[in-house]
Order: sequence, then C-alpha cells, then structure tokens
Amino acid sequence: MRSNGAAADLALNRRRLLVLGGLTATAGTLAACGGPEEEEEATDLQWDADAQQYVMEDAIAKGEQPLKIWIEDEPLAQALIAAFNQEYPDVKVEYELVIKDEAVEKMATAGEAGNGGDVYMTFYDQLSRAIDQGVAAPMGEYDTVLKSRMNETFTGVVSGGDDGSMHAVPITTESIALFYNKTLLKELTGSEEPAKTWEEIAALAEEYNQPGSNRWTIQFTPGEIYHAYSVLSAAGWTVYPDLNPDDPGFDDPALAAALEYYAGLRELFDVPAVDATEENIRQEFSAGTVPYAINGPWAFADFDAGAEEHGYEYGVTVLPSIEGGEPASSFAGMHIAVVSTLTEYPAAARVFANFMASDAGAAALYASTGQIPAVNSDLLSGIEGLADDPHVAGIIEQSAQADLIPQVPEYFWETGNTLTVDVWDNLSTVEEAQTKALDSYNELHGL
Repeated sequence: MRSNGAAADLALNRRRLLVLGGLTATAGTLAACGGPEEEEEATDLQWDADAQQYVMEDAIAKGEQPLKIWIEDEPLAQALIAAFNQEYPDVKVEYELVIKDEAVEKMATAGEAGNGGDVYMTFYDQLSRAIDQGVAAPMGEYDTVLKSRMNETFTGVVSGGDDGSMHAVPITTESIALFYNKTLLKELTGSEEPAKTWEEIAALAEEYNQPGSNRWTIQFTPGEIYHAYSVLSAAGWTVYPDLNPDDPGFDDPALAAALEYYAGLRELFDVPAVDATEENIRQEFSAGTVPYAINGPWAFADFDAGAEEHGYEYGVTVLPSIEGGEPASSFAGMHIAVVSTLTEYPAAARVFANFMASDAGAAALYASTGQIPAVNSDLLSGIEGLADDPHVAGIIEQSAQADLIPQVPEYFWETGNTLTVDVWDNLSTVEEAQTKALDSYNELHGL
C-alpha cells in the first residue's frame, strides 16, 4: 500500500523540478568545478574492496561522535536511520529537518561554521550550485557501486568532468507517464494493451470522442510545456540541445515541425488550454470514462480510489511516440543525497549516502513516504509493497528516457507555457509563437 504522504510532496515539487536560475555550471563540468582538495579527500579514504564500502572513521564507527544528516521529511529521516542502524548498530545518526530547496545555501554558511550536516538532500538541479559553492564531494569508489544499481540517465546527471565522477547519489525519481484504463480499452478495442503512438490514439478517438458530451479518448494539460514536451520531443525537438541556458532551442526548425504536429492533436482533445486543468483530468479519468490520461505518480491515490469505486483496472506505461518519430522524452524530477566537502567524517558520510540508494535504503524510502526509489527494477522487485505495485514500473521506464537537464531558468516555464497555449488555442501561427517565445526568453534571460 502506498504511503499517504507521497502525493502531497510530489504534487508540491513537480512544477519546479528543473528550476535553477542564474547558474553557470553544466553537467559536463560538474567534476571540474570541484577543487583539488575535494578530489584528494575521496582518494585518500580507506576502501574495503570485499565489503564494497569505505571504512568509517573510528569516532563514528564506535558511536563516539554522531553523523549528521539534513533531510526535509521527518518520517524518511527516522526510517533511514532505523534501517541504517540495522546494519551499523553502533553508529549514532542525528538528523535536522532542512528544506531541500534551501539546503545548498544553508550548507555553504552553516558548514563553514561547523554546524552543517555531513550528508544532505536537495534537488538534482541544485548540484551545480553545490559544487560551485564547494559543498558537494565526489562519491569516489562508490561510483561503480551506484552505477550498477541505477539507470545511467540518473547517474549521468550527477556526473561530469574528465573522469565522469559522481558528486551526488540519486535517491528518488518521478515523471509523467501514460495512464490507461485497461477495462475500458478491452471493452472498446478487444485488448487492454495501451497505444504506443499518437496515431493509434487518434484512430480510437475517431470512434470514441463525443465533443458534445465532453467525452474524449485522451486528456492531458496542453497549455503546459511540462506536458507538451513529450509530444515535441517525439516529433524531433530537444530542449536546451547544448545544455546551455542561453539557448533553449526555441528557434530550432525542428520545433516548428513539432509544434505543427502538436497543434493537430487539438482534434483529439478539443478543449481550450485554460479548461484542461489537472483537477478536471484527474476527475474524468478517476470516473472511468477516459481511456487515456497523461499524469504523474502524484495522481496514484485519486486513480486508485476511482478504480475501486467504479470497478476498473488501470495501467501505467511510457508516453506515446509518433509513427516514425523518437521515443517520447519528458521532464523528470529527482531528489539526491550529497556528501558535504566540509564534513569531518568523509568516509562515514559516503557510507550513509550510499546506503540511501541501497535495497534497504530504498525500502525505507518507499515505506515512509511512498516515493519511487531511483534504482533498477531488480532492486525495486525486492521492496515490500512496491514490488506488488503494478503502476510504478511505468513511471520508472518513462523516467529512464526522460531529459534530466542540469539547469533550466524559471522563466523557461513562463515562455514555454505561453508558446504551447498560443499554438494549442490557435492564437497565432507557429512561426509567430516561436518568435514571441524566443524574444520573451531572451529578454528575461538578459535581465
């Protein structure tokens, strides 16, 4: 059973998954930002090759001094410490509740004063800032261990430099995906298998759609670039192609063709962008009258309740592509654990950070918050409750083909949303919408 605490946290954070303004580092230069002392710190630690662990400092291993962690969620902190003490009963771990959005800035000041955490959690798009401010240490020998546990999409976004070293540990993942009503599809098509392309959805829409009664084959939020990107990417456009905040790619000819395709989807879901709200989409799919919806794991609770009340079964899979197109990418969110370069116990801190992404750490995460651990399916299959959850695999699969971008200025969402609304509601031509988006972005970027 899913934790009731998951939905609120996911819904709160999904809109700011990629926001990171005013930074200069990118994924390709993460490790290069770290100073020589930082790299030396990782290589000078004692590594137990048999145990695949760093050897903790005596003061921590014997419980003479506590290890300090910063975590936003108290249930998660308590669950992680309890699980960690099952393996390391002599180690004392203390926690402080620190908001993930504030952890990097707070560490830069508190850490210098000797009051910082040894390990802290933040959003993956804050890692460049953490490295710039000297508060993110490389994981050292744990790189190989961690890369064996999770998809390279996740490890890649926290890696960089000439040696590709990881400067954080991916902990959770989330992405939108395609939700489908198995029971309704079986009734309509004779098969409960979901569509793989928008063309397949369009074929069903020709028979199922009833605009007069507001009955649609698929529902999503067309006025948000957060949702529209899956279609635009499948049609061949890549946002921030060079991972450069100066260039979101709004003038890319590939975007023009993608937007033309996107505008054509209005025939499938002929609703003004302002009326296609998250609340309405959840209600309609929960009622069992919509074959497909695009949403995220924050909708699980509503859809579970709807399926039970109305007697249907639903599934979750990757977002639809386009015939002859690319796999649909999405924007994804990820929480990470970071070892502070200012810790007095760099070995023990790395042991704890690594533990957070172990099978036991992932189990504690899911049991306490219901969030999806950013680990491979073989580890997920061993987690009680999650292994029996038929819907998590679809989120994980879509997350693995998501675009995790190190930094996206906040004003990208404003200009991107306006772009999609202009096209969806036919307020301007695609060319005019692109020009407007590019001009607005450049103006805000120059402020």
